[in-house]
Amino acid sequence: MILWIALVPLGIFGVLLGRGDLAAGATLLGIAEVLGGIVLIVYSVQAAVEDARRLSVPIRLVIARDGFALLPGDLTVSWNEVEAISDPGSPLGQPRVLRVQLSDPGEFKQRHQLSQIARLALRFNRGDLVLGSGMAMPVAKAEARMRSQLAEFQGLGSADSTEPAQAREPAGGRSSRPKRRPKR
Repeated sequence: MILWIALVPLGIFGVLLGRGDLAAGATLLGIAEVLGGIVLIVYSVQAAVEDARRLSVPIRLVIARDGFALLPGDLTVSWNEVEAISDPGSPLGQPRVLRVQLSDPGEFKQRHQLSQIARLALRFNRGDLVLGSGMAMPVAKAEARMRSQLAEFQGLGSADSTEPAQAREPAGGRSSRPKRRPKR
């Protein structure tokens, strides 16, 4: 938030610099500097307000038997939508963010009616929900609890493993029974 507030004077400087160039006859450069300064001011003020709002309303992660939820808001995820919980880009046992790998990201987008920004974030993260790293509970502890609940939900037995929980095979389709030979 401090960075966004510090960028506002830089935007004001850009507007003043652009006005000077416009007065000196450098029209194209002056217009570019004025527009750049205005964009920087507006973006910085909006980002600072959004950061202040996030600080005033903390986001809570509620882990339950049937799934988890992010509060405030209405994003509730059932364990049957989750394939695994891990941070593949981190060293073993040291997750930097809480990453939830979804079994069907396309259906998840449609079912939860995500905003455009959330859809882009889901696409950018290759169909994974990234729940962040700024939690009160350490990320490793939250990940362990979520893995435990996911393993219990899937009926995989012990959840004390540090390996990501594997998803069940998708239900449906035909079973592959061996064909009987006709009697002769």
